[in-house]
Amino acid sequence: MSNKKKEKKLSKSEVEINDLKKERDDFKNIAARAQADLVNFRNRMKVELSEIESRGKKTVSLKVLSVIDEFDLALEGIVPIIGQAANSEAADIVIDGLDIIREKFKTTFESENISEITEVKIFDPVYHEALITTETDKYEPGAIIKILRKGYIMNDEVIRPAQVEIAKEKNEEKEKK
Repeated sequence: MSNKKKEKKLSKSEVEINDLKKERDDFKNIAARAQADLVNFRNRMKVELSEIESRGKKTVSLKVLSVIDEFDLALEGIVPIIGQAANSEAADIVIDGLDIIREKFKTTFESENISEITEVKIFDPVYHEALITTETDKYEPGAIIKILRKGYIMNDEVIRPAQVEIAKEKNEEKEKK
C-alpha cells in the first residue's frame, strides 16, 4: 500500500508541477504580448508626434510666408524709390541690408526643408493654382506666363501652391469679329 500512496503523491505532484509549468508559460506569453504592445505604442507615439510637429511647422511657416510675401512686395516697390534718392551709397546700403534679411529668411526655411516651387514651368494642379488664363500665341498652352504668388514645398509636400497666370491657346474666332 505504501507504493500506491507514493504513486498517488507522485502523480499528484506531477500534476501540480505541470499546472505550475502551464501557468508559468501563460505568464510568459502575457509578458511578451505586453512588451510587444508597449513597443507598438511607442512607435505609434513617435509617428503621431512627428505628424503633430509637421502640422505645427506647416501652420507657422504659412503665417511667416505671408509676411515674406509682403516683405518681397515692399522690397520690389522701395528699390526704385530708394534708387532715385540723392545719396545712392546710402540707398545701396539699405537695399543690401533688406536683401540680406530676405536671404536669411530663405536659408532659415531651407534648413527646415521648406523651399520655393521653381522647377515646374508647365501648369500642374499639384503645384499651382491658376488665377488667370491669358490667350496668347507667345507661349505654349498651359505654360506659366507669370508667378503671382510663390508656392512652397515642405518635405516633398506642397504646403502652398503657387498662384500663376497660364497661357491659353488664342481663339481665332474672337479676333475675326
